[in-house]
Amino acid sequence: MSATAPRTRRTPRLLWPGVSLALIALLLALCSLSYLVYRDWRDEQRDNLIQEVLWLEQSLRMHLEGHQEWADGLARDIAAGKVDSRRFAHLAAFYMRENPELLTIELVDTQRTVRWDPHGIRRDGRELNSSDYDALWRASRLLRPGYGAPYQGADGKYRFDLAVPVVQDGRLQGGLRLSYQLDALLYHQVPWWIASKNYISILDLGGKTLAQKFDAAEHPGSISHQTSFDPPGYGLYLRAVSYRSGLGLTLPVLTGVIVLLLATLWYAVWRIRRHMRERLLAEQRLAKEVSLRQAIEDSMKSGLVAIGLEGEIVRVNRAFCDMLGFAPEELVGSHPPHPFWPADQHGVLADAMDAVRDNRQPELGFDLTLMRKRGDTLVVRLFATPLVEEDGSQRGWIASLFDITERQRQRVALGAAHRRFLTVLNGLAAGVCVVDEDSGQLLYANPGFAELWLDGDADAPCCVLLPGLRAGEGGEIGQEFIFTGDQRCLLIHRRRIEWVNGEAAWLAILSDVTADRRREEREQAQQERFQNTARLIAMGEMASTLAHELNQPLTAIHTYAAGISRRLPDALELPAGVRDAIQAIAEQSRRAAQIVSSIRAFVKKHEPQLERVDPARAVLRAMSLAEPLAAKYGVSLQLAPDRQACRVDMDPVLIEQVLLNLMKNAVEALVDADTPRPGVELHTCVGDNKWRVEVVDNGPGLAAGMQDNLFTPFYSTKPEGMGIGLNICRSIVEFHRGEFGAVSSPQGGCVFWFSLPLAGAEEG
Repeated sequence: MSATAPRTRRTPRLLWPGVSLALIALLLALCSLSYLVYRDWRDEQRDNLIQEVLWLEQSLRMHLEGHQEWADGLARDIAAGKVDSRRFAHLAAFYMRENPELLTIELVDTQRTVRWDPHGIRRDGRELNSSDYDALWRASRLLRPGYGAPYQGADGKYRFDLAVPVVQDGRLQGGLRLSYQLDALLYHQVPWWIASKNYISILDLGGKTLAQKFDAAEHPGSISHQTSFDPPGYGLYLRAVSYRSGLGLTLPVLTGVIVLLLATLWYAVWRIRRHMRERLLAEQRLAKEVSLRQAIEDSMKSGLVAIGLEGEIVRVNRAFCDMLGFAPEELVGSHPPHPFWPADQHGVLADAMDAVRDNRQPELGFDLTLMRKRGDTLVVRLFATPLVEEDGSQRGWIASLFDITERQRQRVALGAAHRRFLTVLNGLAAGVCVVDEDSGQLLYANPGFAELWLDGDADAPCCVLLPGLRAGEGGEIGQEFIFTGDQRCLLIHRRRIEWVNGEAAWLAILSDVTADRRREEREQAQQERFQNTARLIAMGEMASTLAHELNQPLTAIHTYAAGISRRLPDALELPAGVRDAIQAIAEQSRRAAQIVSSIRAFVKKHEPQLERVDPARAVLRAMSLAEPLAAKYGVSLQLAPDRQACRVDMDPVLIEQVLLNLMKNAVEALVDADTPRPGVELHTCVGDNKWRVEVVDNGPGLAAGMQDNLFTPFYSTKPEGMGIGLNICRSIVEFHRGEFGAVSSPQGGCVFWFSLPLAGAEEG
């Protein structure tokens, strides 16, 4: 040891100068070569980046010019009347699928109102704000396509608009608005071979990044280039920053120098060995600390479970495993639903986890039912606390569980004893109850109260808080009326008392005053019927006046049309369809006069004047009248007739009006509900001496409570409806000695039906 010590002492004096000189020489050589190589490589990278940015800017500009040409052609077609709303919706939806960077394509009028969009006609009357209308304002002033300034959308992302004016005969009719999202434009139009090497972004004049496309795994370098991107934007720049990348050079010149300097690395190896010894000691101390913490967790009587941010179990202690009978390996790493969740409690336990995540857990914790491995259940009380690291980041939650199964059993037993106590006091005949002032819990109720309020359940532990029985409301004594679910009216006399446990409570006595209330309701209903009758009489007078006044103009229209048809020579050549149009005018005026005459005859008080006809013809005529409306809204209208021939005594015009009204209501209901693949089917069948018609749709059906009010006068679900259409239809059917009704279809939708007796059925 004496010979080694001097050598050990002399080594640093000889080693440090040599190591220092070697490191300095190595550092100078590597720095010089690296600088030269790096400068050449950086110049080459900058030249490549500039070429790629210029190419990308030109590519984006040509892409947007192609969109401008397409929009300009579509605007000319719209101005020429070659494109309707359905054609526009089809073209816009197809073009948006082909160009995902487009957010929307809309037709906007001069009042900023959106008329058409990719879904067809826009019916909500949406108006554009100043940012959305900027491009259209510029295009309307210049009468040529133009771009708007970039703006921030509702989703927080920046976008810009391309506007193309729609000009017809030199007058501005509106404009097309193509809205682009900058993020989507970069995402879909920047080639992969550029995005894989560079961080692409769009900046404004202030240097703020409006959109970007980058690889999250890469880091931007210091080589960048930007160019003007104006238009489409105003004051925008297209910027590219190359990702950091290695030089990728072989350095044969440095090989000899590095070999000569490798000898100096032995000192670093010795230092690394010493560091490893220190690290081993630190790991041993850490293992002891972990073992101590594990012992503390396993010695606790309450169950502990660490839950991750996604609900997965990260760690459990021994008490938790003993409580449920699972091994730690069976629980750690499991995601909801966990193995100890009972099948019928998944929803409750999932809601409890959501409450923990949202910091909505009650102060006294959750009472939850869990399942042991052997299949039986237990009730636990759970408390959860956020699991926060030293740096302040939350890793999950730590939850502690206590077995309260026995406590729950005692609580149930106490409730049973309480019910036995109430049974002894249920001898009174009056409706009497005692309600806790703070919680509203029913403390006592006799059988009389059960008949009036609880529908016979006198042992109910609690009830809905009776009106006026909250603390701080009203005086010590009071009374009021309430209505129960079975249309009974109860009079409550109440008084604040002190209950047997010393807490404040309400003593309430109930009296049934239903008869008096119903008498008042009948008087009020009679008044409402008088008002409805007056309105119906006024409407009948108005309908009679309209029918009388319309006869003369309808007769004149029919006479003029017939006169024109007779005065036109057969040899005279007219444009295609003119003679058919004149004949149609005469026919429709004749039909309108017949409808007015039938309605006037219908409202008169006389016996039915019917004719025996084939009802199939009336069905076909009603279908032909309803088909244009169905085709307008894209509703499929189909007829499923019964092939069996029959004869019915009826007024064909009135029955056609009933069918037309039912089909029109079905089409409008499907359109208002935005039903996918809407369809209406008309079924006819013959049986039981009746001819039955059903109008079936696949819409949302009848809402709860709507069926009872369908035939109530002046009740309507339409904003502009008068509420008398279905009532008139039912009156027409009953005028024909038939039946009328409506039901919800089991397959979804609604079915309106009516039936008429067959000819000769009543005589037979």
